[in-house]
Amino acid sequence: MNDAVLGICGIVGGCLCAVGDVLFDWKGPGNQKTGPGGIIDSNWLKMSGWRFKASIIVAACGVPLYGLGFLGMSHQLAESNQTLADLFLISAVIGSAGGLFIHVLVCCFPLMSQALHENKADPKILELLVARIFQAVKIPFVVMFCFLVIATSLILMVAIWSGNLSVASIFYWWNPLMLMVTGWLFRLLDKERFADLPGIIMPSVGIAMIGLMTLLSAL
Repeated sequence: MNDAVLGICGIVGGCLCAVGDVLFDWKGPGNQKTGPGGIIDSNWLKMSGWRFKASIIVAACGVPLYGLGFLGMSHQLAESNQTLADLFLISAVIGSAGGLFIHVLVCCFPLMSQALHENKADPKILELLVARIFQAVKIPFVVMFCFLVIATSLILMVAIWSGNLSVASIFYWWNPLMLMVTGWLFRLLDKERFADLPGIIMPSVGIAMIGLMTLLSAL
């Protein structure tokens, strides 16, 4: 399989994960955050349970596909700088493993919330469960997310700057890290209007952009 095809796989995978992000994280107006770190959303109880299940399925399809895009990018980097290629591939493998782990975990929280609410359980039980689970997984959660979004982006930015990756300079911005920052800036401008989109899909769109970089570099 050539790198152009791998790049297309990466684009499709990132887009699928963006769809999964919308299914899971588009909560609508009136949402209130509670619990440890504000990880519990009040609007989970208003959302259809099928959305979280579908989001897991979509992400399970998307992550292997964008992993192929990462593989193609490592091939492209290896043509000019093996060290950058190795660093990128290591970061991408760790990050990809974390991508599905993180997504499934955050989709399970609202399913737990709905099940507890249906059985008229004390809301404090959900807070306790989420706190205990998050405490147990927060280190790999944060580390893997950093590899997926931050490390891969910084390596590609260095590769573009050093001439080891021949793509347009717009990709200094069109990568997971900088697009995530863009989503944060939208929320800073108007927290209510941009509470969901575009911020919730920005890292996944950035991952799709890595696939696009792979495709363009391979052509």
